[in-house]
Amino acid sequence: MRKQSLFITGGTGFVGKWLLECLLHAERTLRLGIAVTVLTRDPDAFGRASPHLAHAPAVTLIRGDVQDFAAPAGEFSCVIHAALPVAPQQAGGSALQALAEAGARRVCEFAASCRAGRLLHISSGAVYGGQQSAESLTEEMAWNASEAANDYTRAKRLAEAVMLQHWPFDVVIARCFAFIGPYLLPSSGAAAAQFIEEAAAGQGIIVQGTGDAVRSYQYAADMARWLLSCLVLGAPRRAYNIGSDRTVTIAALAAQITRLSGTGVPLRIAGQPKPGLAGQRYVPSVQRARAELGLTNAVDLEEGIQRTLAWRRQAPAATSTAST
Repeated sequence: MRKQSLFITGGTGFVGKWLLECLLHAERTLRLGIAVTVLTRDPDAFGRASPHLAHAPAVTLIRGDVQDFAAPAGEFSCVIHAALPVAPQQAGGSALQALAEAGARRVCEFAASCRAGRLLHISSGAVYGGQQSAESLTEEMAWNASEAANDYTRAKRLAEAVMLQHWPFDVVIARCFAFIGPYLLPSSGAAAAQFIEEAAAGQGIIVQGTGDAVRSYQYAADMARWLLSCLVLGAPRRAYNIGSDRTVTIAALAAQITRLSGTGVPLRIAGQPKPGLAGQRYVPSVQRARAELGLTNAVDLEEGIQRTLAWRRQAPAATSTAST
């Protein structure tokens, strides 16, 4: 990455902030001489929310929307497209799909025009659709185009299809699963973020569903390291799952957060079936990332919970301020 120039869309969201944290840490410790340009709809809001990232010497913010942004001058060696959220937001189905396709195409056109050599596309494990068995999801799994896929799944599939068209640069696809760590807000819809929010406030955690859904969680710093490894080392036109294969039920996750937070307030499971976009089981196989890129997770779930609780308690305003 030495002397590389990067362009990042979605650099002010959860994934983007962690990519910036990782890149800027490398810049400080290794003196790489990198330059990072970040596309954002509201540079001022990002500057207020995360000044240590927005105003870092290596970072330049440009204002624009991913669907039609004006190309900044100069060439970029690498592009990271993370503008569509990794968790569903409030956008309607057709609008989300249109945004995903138009944004992916605009980013690819820009990468071609700026002579980028590599493009990392941040996708989601949602592309696989509903997990039908206890077997972990692998990158080789064929998608069932006839299934009743939700709007978010269709949007992510559309974006990947654009990326895999013929472009004059190498594309690597990273399919993100579930995470825990600072910057993950309850507004993301993630159960882990909501549980951390409640526990940090000294409240009892309430699991609205039955709690038997199965998930796995990767700590955010590991996520950022995996993503940058995919950018640099990933095989062209190849997808890699980003996450953990260590499973936990939602009830067990809530119990662990309750114990580590020390609130003394008992966990309550409402026991009402609550459908979720991820389904009953949402767990990746990470064998490809392990075998081809040598990637492992350094932070286990317990330490990840402890770190996230500490962050939330030290930064009470963090959950109420979301940048775009």
